[in-house]
Amino acid sequence: MSTETISMDSETVTAASAPTPAPAVTRRRIPPLAYGILVIAVFAGVIGMGMASGTFQTSGRTAAGGEQVAPQGETTTEIKGWMALGDVATAWKVPLPEILAAFALPADTPASTALKDLESDLFSVTALRDWLDARATRAP
Repeated sequence: MSTETISMDSETVTAASAPTPAPAVTRRRIPPLAYGILVIAVFAGVIGMGMASGTFQTSGRTAAGGEQVAPQGETTTEIKGWMALGDVATAWKVPLPEILAAFALPADTPASTALKDLESDLFSVTALRDWLDARATRAP
């Protein structure tokens, strides 16, 4: 390998005629199986910690403190399929027989029946919400 020396003012630069090879870089690869397990473990860990701390819930039936969620009668969007027909009637101050008649449900339907259990061609949670909204606009 030959080198040339070049003088520039007070500096001397030595240039090599052939480039020196870069040092070899070794890469470590995470095996795909280990990477997959790591991703799942982190995902499950975050959910597990949230559930343990009470900030993550998979159901809207209970609040973060553990108390049972009940409809308040403020907006119909709070009505969920797991709620009891009687709870909805009480929250919106509608007599249960009026709801049963409006949707042609049997008069002996218990107030404790979940809305999702009443789903049919004539009744759905969405239809109940719409009916309650329409009833609220008709009320004085």
